[in-house]
Amino acid sequence: MTTKTSPVLPAALWVRDRWPALIALTVSFDFWQTPLVPPVWALLLCQAAYLFWGRRAPRVQLVVFGLYTVLAAATVVVSPYAGVLLIAAGWGAHAVWDLGHHIRNAVVPRWWSEFCGVFDLVVAVTILLKWL
Repeated sequence: MTTKTSPVLPAALWVRDRWPALIALTVSFDFWQTPLVPPVWALLLCQAAYLFWGRRAPRVQLVVFGLYTVLAAATVVVSPYAGVLLIAAGWGAHAVWDLGHHIRNAVVPRWWSEFCGVFDLVVAVTILLKWL
């Protein structure tokens, strides 16, 4: 005798496994309604968190923080439009950075890299949608 699986069960398993992404989408929902460009220091703060929280690979984390510092400085000297695009690129790059941590299960907990990556991607996409 075979039993039929409930269609709710796979959805419930997906929610259980993707809860960090769901929380990130919930927290960032307002960005879709009223997109904004976070100040560039917010991106630096996000990367700085990896210096303190992600204690593995400190040299790599420090190099990447340096790259984000250069990006922040560049946003100040370029035109406002180009600066906004650089900020969006920085948030998008940070989403990719989080994806790398998630795939390797390194530096930070997987739930954090999933949450942060989804949140960062929403910020990058909504900036581009508003400014392009």
